[in-house]
Amino acid sequence: MFVPKNHDLIWRLAGFTYPEKVFEFLKRFEDSFCVFSNSLRQLYSNYELVHSSSTEKTVITLPNFRAYHDTFFNIPEGAVVPTGLIISPGECKGTSGWLLCKKLRITGSWTGVPFMRGLDTLRKQYGDDNPFLPVLIHSDLRRSAQKDIPLMHLHRIDISKLHSLSELQSKDISRTIHGKIGVKSVW
Repeated sequence: MFVPKNHDLIWRLAGFTYPEKVFEFLKRFEDSFCVFSNSLRQLYSNYELVHSSSTEKTVITLPNFRAYHDTFFNIPEGAVVPTGLIISPGECKGTSGWLLCKKLRITGSWTGVPFMRGLDTLRKQYGDDNPFLPVLIHSDLRRSAQKDIPLMHLHRIDISKLHSLSELQSKDISRTIHGKIGVKSVW
């Protein structure tokens, strides 16, 4: 198995009691989210997540190098910004699918809604000029403080910060991200 030297493509599972459940959680993102590599400034829309063969508890993101057109290059690091939002498995609330969670400012507690409903709200809030385009980076993997539940923090691409890319490239990124998460792109 080819192991990338890019540490941005390695997810560490240390600290999780049940790494196989974390791997299952991560695999659910494979068909729905793009992964961003800070060091290479690349966005991957076509990749596979695999267990490493080493004794370390890691999952490796393997871009599909035969699908060169599914990799976006020269993405400025500053264009990928944290959202403060967390994706939680619905199982923690007795439902299926994902929950999109945010911390309430007043109480400091977390609240969650079904992922697509939350995404719809965010799309309306951000609008068409700078759409909400969620992506993952390797440091987004988190662990619930109360339970051994994997959580995923979300980053997003801020289209207005893609100065080095053409409008056509920006639109292609937007269409690709929306297509992966099952949303019709506005472009």
